[in-house]
Amino acid sequence: MRIQLRNEIDLGGQLEVIQQEFEVEVVDKEAQFYLIFVNDEGEKVVIKCQEEELVMTRFSNPKTIMRFLGGKEAIVTIPTPVGLQHFLTDTKQYHLNREQGQIQLCYDLKGLDNQQRFASYKMDITWKQ
Repeated sequence: MRIQLRNEIDLGGQLEVIQQEFEVEVVDKEAQFYLIFVNDEGEKVVIKCQEEELVMTRFSNPKTIMRFLGGKEAIVTIPTPVGLQHFLTDTKQYHLNREQGQIQLCYDLKGLDNQQRFASYKMDITWKQ
């Protein structure tokens, strides 16, 4: 099975598009399921999906955990060149369609203290045989 990730990143009017494809394992557990793959850097990535929430964990050193709540903000910790920093994900849209193998996610990444937007993201995740 393959997973495709397409991420449109708006950095203050400058648009960057990243497309990636990997082999993926899908694990189904009751009300949630997991998409598990290894990225280009050789890091294991686990996307945990539920109806109202998505959590993406990248097993880097240190580990990166991104949390997205439909229509809400969530605090995340991201390793940066100057150390671990706290941000907010302000999720504008989160739509999961398990049957079609699709996730649509639109969010802003903001500073935790000043709420300043660093970038806006539109991510499409699909998986299929």
